[in-house]
Amino acid sequence: MENIQHLEIVYQEMRNDEAIVSSKIKTGEDPKFAVAFLESTYAVEAVYSLYIKNDINRSKASFFKAARIAEYMSGKFDRKVMDSGMNQISYAILSDEAGLIDRYSTLRNFKNHELNIGFQIPNAVQNVLLDRKSELEANIRNLERFVKIPKFKWWASLTDVFNGFLSGEEKKIEAGLRLMLDTHTKRNTDPLISKFLSIDTAGLCKLAWINGFQINLNSSFVPIELMPARPLSQYDDGAVLRGIL
Repeated sequence: MENIQHLEIVYQEMRNDEAIVSSKIKTGEDPKFAVAFLESTYAVEAVYSLYIKNDINRSKASFFKAARIAEYMSGKFDRKVMDSGMNQISYAILSDEAGLIDRYSTLRNFKNHELNIGFQIPNAVQNVLLDRKSELEANIRNLERFVKIPKFKWWASLTDVFNGFLSGEEKKIEAGLRLMLDTHTKRNTDPLISKFLSIDTAGLCKLAWINGFQINLNSSFVPIELMPARPLSQYDDGAVLRGIL
């Protein structure tokens, strides 16, 4: 109950963020500094819609907007989206919007820290989406080296998941995802969202569904309602992006 109340309070505090950012841009503030935090706003909105309102469609729409903000910041200002782990590409996948997922499958910054674990993980997702097995093998080799380092040990189960995608074995993917759930709070440390959703586990489970593996982890951290591919009839960038694109 405490987590639910916290989510409700934070959501209510963020409800006017779009209007505030739109006003700042209209009065001349640089979008580079005004827009970026809306990614978090929309992510909270997605979780609120899913866990409080039980509104799957609104949740997908909000994940779409969160991913679009990150995509805009990457393309316009070279923000290091593809060097920062699974969150943004998970938002795109969970949105069910095929065009956005396709763009994320090839998203790059001007320069990428390719030997950073924060790049290797979303790049592995890209290579699963694009069915590039040799590139995925390279990701796995790099990740296997990273997870031997103590501070990255909680990411070890991701190598199990990606090895499952590489071999096309559903049981391996599922076993890896279950291990990810066991260490969810070690990787996902957002003080609010991680209380409800395991964003990396959910993103990879949805990736499994995209590839024909209908895995149900029976966990509220990976809502089964989000797993089937059911795109919305229409997606909206949100007032801020509509105003500046």
